[in-house]
Amino acid sequence: MKQQARILVVNPSKQERQVHASTLRAQGYEVTTAVSAEESLFLLEASLPDLFLIAADTRGLDGYALCEKLKTDPRLLNVPVIFTTHQAENDDIARSYAVGAVDYLVVPCHLSEILARVRTHIHLHNLLLEVQRLREVAIDSNPLTHLPGNNTIMEVIQDAIGCGFDLGLIYTDLDNFKSYNDAYGFSAGDDVLMFTAEVLRETLQEECGGDGFLGHIGGDDFVLMVQLNELQRVGDAIVQKFDAGVQDFYSTEDRARGGIVARDRLGKMVEYPVMAISMGGLPLLGRTFTRYVEVAAVCAELKHAAKSVAGSNMFVDQRSVQAPVEPLGSA
Repeated sequence: MKQQARILVVNPSKQERQVHASTLRAQGYEVTTAVSAEESLFLLEASLPDLFLIAADTRGLDGYALCEKLKTDPRLLNVPVIFTTHQAENDDIARSYAVGAVDYLVVPCHLSEILARVRTHIHLHNLLLEVQRLREVAIDSNPLTHLPGNNTIMEVIQDAIGCGFDLGLIYTDLDNFKSYNDAYGFSAGDDVLMFTAEVLRETLQEECGGDGFLGHIGGDDFVLMVQLNELQRVGDAIVQKFDAGVQDFYSTEDRARGGIVARDRLGKMVEYPVMAISMGGLPLLGRTFTRYVEVAAVCAELKHAAKSVAGSNMFVDQRSVQAPVEPLGSA
């Protein structure tokens, strides 16, 4: 359930403060009240509101000075401030906007007008936050696949470490992708990456109902996060989908041969099999990870283990969560 907006009502009048607060609470808003500017600043140490309803004649610092002070805090810069006043002087209205308020109400007024103004500015504030979020995602997204990039991946994994949910991580990598890129060119290689992203996206949709997370680290490395009980099923489906479609990116001759014949760095002719997808599967539940880099290190081990087996596959970490984690392949 979406959390209702938090509103801080600052007003020296007990009657107005109580009426405004009760009216807003009746609409489901979470309301805190303060008598003075000093009290409101003290309350901000515990919680930041989504909107301020401030009386222009607030005690101590007046409402204008309080608004000016609030706008010096980067966390509050875009939080809307609505002033209430008992007079509608043009100079006061101009001053309210000059210090950063978004609206001005002359009271007493019909309570429906207060609710309408509050509702409108909270909606606009939420839209602004969403635009900022989308801009951040766009900046971080991979330029080819438009999937979330490294910063988002790190945040999602870091959040998942301490959530206590039954989650599993899948780290994917393509075998023989470099040789394909060298032989067919970067444009064809990009087509393979787009195909891989679509395989992963379709698998999440079909196996998890669209739930889960998909990110693109870069190159041919992708990360998925799913419910733990879906981990193996998702991995199996990815293998099936990838192997069924990757052949289409090869010429008839290479498909018949089973791969590419090309010179290696030493000039020797080498056979490179058709690309495969190798995945490391990591259950997060019960592990003692505290940082993203610890998860990344284990995922790299798992991916290496998967790549040591020919063909597409997923190597799932089966080590006990109670026992100390030993390097893969240790005696």
